[in-house]
Amino acid sequence: MVFHVKKSHLLQKVLPVLVVSLLAMLTVSLFLVQVMPVSAATEDSIITRTITDEGVDTDNDDFFDYLLVGVELNITDAGTYIVEIDGLLDSSSVQIDVTGKNSTYLTAGTHVVYIKLSGFDIYYAGYNPLMLAIVNLYNTTDNVIDTEYSVTLSQEYTYDQFQEPLLELEVDSVKREIFIDQIGRLYVFNSYTITNLGYKTKHIPVALPEDATKVQVRDEMGTLSNTIFNNTVKAGLGSALETGETKNIYVLYDIPWDTVVTQADGGDYSLVFTFLEEDMDISKLTATITLPKGATFESATPSAHSKEETDRITLTYIYNNVEPSDNLSLTVNFHYSLVWSSLYPTIWVGILAFGASAIAFFRKAPKTAVAATAAVQPTALKDFVDTYEEKMTIRTELESLEEKLTKGKIPRRRYKVRRKMLEGRLSSASRTLSTLSDSIRSAGSKYASMVRQIEVAETKLESAQMELKRVEARYRRGEISKGAYGKLVEEYQSRIQDAEATIDGVLLRLRD
Repeated sequence: MVFHVKKSHLLQKVLPVLVVSLLAMLTVSLFLVQVMPVSAATEDSIITRTITDEGVDTDNDDFFDYLLVGVELNITDAGTYIVEIDGLLDSSSVQIDVTGKNSTYLTAGTHVVYIKLSGFDIYYAGYNPLMLAIVNLYNTTDNVIDTEYSVTLSQEYTYDQFQEPLLELEVDSVKREIFIDQIGRLYVFNSYTITNLGYKTKHIPVALPEDATKVQVRDEMGTLSNTIFNNTVKAGLGSALETGETKNIYVLYDIPWDTVVTQADGGDYSLVFTFLEEDMDISKLTATITLPKGATFESATPSAHSKEETDRITLTYIYNNVEPSDNLSLTVNFHYSLVWSSLYPTIWVGILAFGASAIAFFRKAPKTAVAATAAVQPTALKDFVDTYEEKMTIRTELESLEEKLTKGKIPRRRYKVRRKMLEGRLSSASRTLSTLSDSIRSAGSKYASMVRQIEVAETKLESAQMELKRVEARYRRGEISKGAYGKLVEEYQSRIQDAEATIDGVLLRLRD
């Protein structure tokens, strides 16, 4: 009996505690349901593939600023949902890189969620959107509830219906070299250092003189495609110039002598040149004018900042903070004897005559007396230059790929596939260059020397790039100060530019 009394007494004490605990837990659970957002997780909620779409022009300029897409959903459980559109497709299933998403709370039932797709991205891609590439439906924990592919729009849009991105370029520096040769030809070499302040771009426009001919556009990797319209050359870049990135491009062209040079009495000449920098603010413009060999400088308006006299006279002008409205005309007066202009053709005729005589002499001589050298084929030179430029382009693409991965602009899976493909192309180009280099070296010391210059410059380039990466890593680890980091970066970038200029110069000579 004593035992039963104690047990009953214990239950009387424990039971109220259990009841209170259960009530407390129930109360907390009800409170959490009220205050915490409902996370939609049911797999019954779906994308119906019914969509609406229209181009929206926000500033009444007759171009769409964005494509507004309404995605219909069938929701079974109320909660917060995320709808994402990943890309558009054209009629050939070419993907247009544009994304948009919308997160919103939805009750059970049918709803339409609206997503904006950037008109800039659509125009930049240059393809006509016809379908949504991928439509994803997520819950708040990023679990995919439903996905639909290739959802057709109500119509096919053309890319030029959308707003073209405004080009915002900052021209850090321009170096312009004007050469007047001995046979009355005037050619110009321009080096532009440009930073993109606006939307990414694959084109850079540069103003040309009205009578410019034989226009070429290049970068560190080689020749760039270009189109000319209304005295402006639009350089096509191998890869996009992203916001904040800086690039060097080179523009070469000839100008007819009689459009800028006039002759006075005898051998007195005047060069009148106007710098055309339409729509460009330039931090620093450096211009040099090199007179023909044998010419005598007389005067210049305005006066040159410096004059260098070696075998040819070179005048240097420096302008800071140049604006499109600035009048940058200059006149250079010089004396050039007709004896010099006629002497050069005579010299060349003499050289050719001497060469012909030498060839005739050696042909008569015993074969054992002549060292055998293989004649280089023009096609071999062209193949070497083209392959080398391809190699440099691939390297640039690899660097761009690494940067996109670092910035999170490309999935790691796509990065690995793309990198493997580029490395395969790079290996193939290197093998081809090795074979072509041996062929070109055997053509004589001149070509062997040019190949050697490229190899030395390439070694310096790779060394400087490696050192630059080491410096950046040391700076991130806090091993060097900001000031020391800036000086080292400037030094290695200067080495890289010098090496690239050497390679570009040799390739240009081989191509010519």
